[in-house]
Amino acid sequence: MKRWIAPALLILTLFAVTACAASPDTIEVYNPAGIREDDVYVDKLIMKTMGDVKRYKPPLAGQFPEVRIEKIPVSRDAYDEVNELFYKRGWTDGLPIVPPTRERVKEMLKGTDLPPDQVIGIVETLRGQATVEKIAVNAVMAGCRPEYLPIILTVVEAITDPAFDMIGVQTTDESVAPLVIINGPIAKQLSINSSFGLLGPGRQANASIGRAIRLIMNNIGGGWPGLISQAATGHPGRYTLCFAENEDENPWEPLHVELGYRKDTNTVTVMRAESIVNVTGGLEELASVMGSLSSAFSVRRGGKVAVIVAPYVAQDLAAKGWTKEDVKRYLYENGRIPISQLEKSWGFAKSGAPEWVGEFEKEGAIPAVRSPEDITVLVAGGDLSIPQHVYFPTWGSPLRITKEIKLPARWQELVSKTTGESSK
Repeated sequence: MKRWIAPALLILTLFAVTACAASPDTIEVYNPAGIREDDVYVDKLIMKTMGDVKRYKPPLAGQFPEVRIEKIPVSRDAYDEVNELFYKRGWTDGLPIVPPTRERVKEMLKGTDLPPDQVIGIVETLRGQATVEKIAVNAVMAGCRPEYLPIILTVVEAITDPAFDMIGVQTTDESVAPLVIINGPIAKQLSINSSFGLLGPGRQANASIGRAIRLIMNNIGGGWPGLISQAATGHPGRYTLCFAENEDENPWEPLHVELGYRKDTNTVTVMRAESIVNVTGGLEELASVMGSLSSAFSVRRGGKVAVIVAPYVAQDLAAKGWTKEDVKRYLYENGRIPISQLEKSWGFAKSGAPEWVGEFEKEGAIPAVRSPEDITVLVAGGDLSIPQHVYFPTWGSPLRITKEIKLPARWQELVSKTTGESSK
């Protein structure tokens, strides 16, 4: 009998080891979905109200345990399995995400002194509560660093301001996206691109900060394409649209100083961009693009638009005595749409011209905006003698929200960990 004991124990040991190896491990990840004040998950509401819509829905939409932190069994690669599960639940933007584990979210929260349960704002359309923790979870998923969190919190505060009209931005059939402009010393500290390739691809900060805002809009606010968001085509700026003004190459005062802030103050300015139009040439070419039907919605709703002027052109104009106000006035006076062209356009044929347009009928052309001050002039891009500009037509009522970025007490410690320019 004893001669069978050792082999039996060996077999049992091998079986136990094999069973342990085959049994799945678990990974703990935070739930990124928004929760309303009535404790209803945004995803559940989407499925309840939009269940009969014959459009694409993520195959596992609304199917998840209603817990703050979920234990997910993984049998092979945790990264792959969490990505597949989150994608099927509709929690990504189509690109791979960073799993929001306990450790990563805890690290992200080092970027603020605010308590995790503090509500920064209510994200329309489905009114998910953007708590500090939910924002941090989505920032982790977007690939952000903890030192980016103060910027993201400030942007969320801006886009949840009723003036931003998040309901309109989330539901319109126009492909509008938040345009995030960063000014102040923080741009250099965090290596936020304001020069070559500032609209991407390239820098982690530009890419991930803007991406975090999109995930927050989708996951906390419920802005799912085709279900809540009716943007018929979308555009790449809806993945991320975030950059800094090139203050070193700007011959005029930067945007935040123009708006009354000190130069050493860190600010975020949020606008609405319907699209991104590249323009090569001088102010004449830029005005020509503004005076086209690309500005139709700006005219219809009296919105504020933004332009990026190449450093080379800005410096040449400044050397000739031009001020930023001169640039705005030139674009306002020369970027006009012929009334005959407007009258034939789809939007005006359907709903007619707004009342303010009437004062320009005798002139035969309509400016893209109601006033020169509705044109936000930014200087950004590479420092080559190339006149590359960008025009951001807008959608909706006049809108430009600027807020100061509040830094945590341990800011210098956070910044010291940033790679690139800020480490110098």
